[in-house]
Amino acid sequence: MIEIFIELTNQIFWEGYAQQLASENPAQFQMELADFSNCYSL
Repeated sequence: MIEIFIELTNQIFWEGYAQQLASENPAQFQMELADFSNCYSL
């Protein structure tokens, strides 16, 4: 699921957005990943 999240955010924002967010603001990254997972889990 994390790979899909990273790919989606790279397409929406810019290449490397998820990696930058994870390094600069890990709590926000986890929150956005959790929201994504909750909305799009199979």
